[in-house]
Amino acid sequence: MNAPGTNPSELAVVILAAGKGTRMKSDLPKVLHPLAGRPLLGHVLALADALGASRKVAVIGYQAQLVRQAFAARGDLLYAVQEPQLGTGHAMMAAAPALAGFAGRVLVLYGDVPCLRAETCRRLLAEHDRQGNAMTVLAMELERPGAYGRLIAGADGRLRAIVEARDASPAQLAVRLVNSGIYVFEAAALLGNLAAIRPDNDQQEYYLTDMAGILGGLGLAVGYVICPDPDEVAGVNSKDELAQLEARLAAGRGAVGA
Repeated sequence: MNAPGTNPSELAVVILAAGKGTRMKSDLPKVLHPLAGRPLLGHVLALADALGASRKVAVIGYQAQLVRQAFAARGDLLYAVQEPQLGTGHAMMAAAPALAGFAGRVLVLYGDVPCLRAETCRRLLAEHDRQGNAMTVLAMELERPGAYGRLIAGADGRLRAIVEARDASPAQLAVRLVNSGIYVFEAAALLGNLAAIRPDNDQQEYYLTDMAGILGGLGLAVGYVICPDPDEVAGVNSKDELAQLEARLAAGRGAVGA
């Protein structure tokens, strides 16, 4: 029998939940705002439970103690503190110690994305395994890709890079295949190469998206799976958006994850 975390088929879930959520215009951390009777982060934790994750890590920062208090009853939840917040790659660097010794797959989720379904995640994980990838991105095809990062794929269908919209060339901005922000990694590939992420961008932040180019450059397979419903991966960024989502759920036009 394998020791906990050493089985390559095991799953760890890392939930990025450190931000203040400035557009919420509230002192309460965004991930603690309620939706359908539980905090936003509670829905994402329910998804992690439904997926059978053996290790769950919440990356927290703003009002970290409030988040800890809200989920004090969960003895299975590990915390990593990201302070200051310097991007998604920096958040994963903060989470890395909590993943020490883990040899399975690492699914990256967001504390303000409550509608992602377990079925979608299972399909992402299954395709990741089937393709033998080091990293697999949950992607979307959008007519108006706007500010989403663009997925740059080669003729073989493998991802070559994820380019943030603010850093993209005009040709790259024309690409309609975009990044949802949800990823699954092989733990060894992720943890062994985080240090290669550099803040060489306009924001001077550490982008987790850079891992696509880093891993691909090492000859490791990087792929993607298309999410059939972009609403599943929509984040909640304001009280208006939260109220609209609550109304849709009340009317039966949508569902929270898991």
